[in-house]
Amino acid sequence: MTESTFPLFVLQPVLGPKACYTAVRIVGPGIDDAQAVAALLVERGLAEAATGLQILLPASTIDALAGIDTGGAALHADTHQTPPQAPAASVHSGPAAAVLLKLLSQLTGDADTRDIESTLKQDPQLSLQLLRLVNSAAFAPASRIASFSQAINLLGRRQLQRWLQLLMFARGQSPEQSNPLLPRAAMRAATMEALCKASGCARETIDEGYMVGMFSLLEPLFGKPLATILGTLQLAPEIVEALLQHNGTLGCLLKLVEAGDRSPEAVAETLPAAGVSTVSWCLAQVAALRWTQQINAGV
Repeated sequence: MTESTFPLFVLQPVLGPKACYTAVRIVGPGIDDAQAVAALLVERGLAEAATGLQILLPASTIDALAGIDTGGAALHADTHQTPPQAPAASVHSGPAAAVLLKLLSQLTGDADTRDIESTLKQDPQLSLQLLRLVNSAAFAPASRIASFSQAINLLGRRQLQRWLQLLMFARGQSPEQSNPLLPRAAMRAATMEALCKASGCARETIDEGYMVGMFSLLEPLFGKPLATILGTLQLAPEIVEALLQHNGTLGCLLKLVEAGDRSPEAVAETLPAAGVSTVSWCLAQVAALRWTQQINAGV
């Protein structure tokens, strides 16, 4: 099966009660093509990326896959064909929101590392969540990271900024409670990053793509209009335009990623304008799911 004939697939991860993915639903025009589904699972890497998750498919497709290598994927008949509903977000307010917004402003303003560390110390839960994130399988440090200063030395400023962006979504309403926005934010940011790489973007643009994907969910995180939140941050005009008007390369890619939350039809309509092939779209989703699962394993 060539790249030009590979059909469109959309992955719809399903959240469980602990705000982690428990399954991934596969939908799209190619869902009845057993050979194409097998290629998605094995050649495109979905079976490996979705280790520990149920793969939801129509019962007829599972029957057609009998005798075909599916990479050991845990296939289950999909009894709910409607897109999964997004869970209620843990909206931040009060002192917790103030600390998060201050941290967000420091990140986008390229603040001194010592100032960021000082802000983190105002909320012990944030510090704990950061250490959980950087010690997750998504980074897999050779030795356990035990402090913020150690994280800076091992990760470097660029990587640390990425983890701190993700940290915005890691804080639940209590230390024992995960925020259901965390896997969504990780999936969206990683998909944007993968699409930027596939499009041949420069390293700076790839980093900006990750940020745009992450920041596109700030509105449900804080319960405020996105424009209001962005107005307090020091962001490049192209990032603001991508987030608010879907302008430019990053805006087109964000529109594509958001279409994936709706339906395969919406994705099909958006792919040409974004300049993304069905194979690149598929691989970006798989890479994002793999990274999100590694993060979930650590938190």
